Amino acid sequence: MQKSFQNLRDPQERERKWFASLLWRSFPEATSEAELADLVAEALTTAQRPVNPRTVRNW
Repeated sequence: MQKSFQNLRDPQERERKWFASLLWRSFPEATSEAELADLVAEALTTAQRPVNPRTVRNW
């Protein structure tokens, strides 16, 4: 219990949760984290800068 409470006080953890919630809201059709990572990577990939789903999962 204390560890989860500490995570809420950690600014980086709050930012990660905030960013993850933005991704989920941007791609509501995703039914899993893996599918969400695939959709985000596909949307962000350009000819000059490919984005790997694994990179998205690490965000």
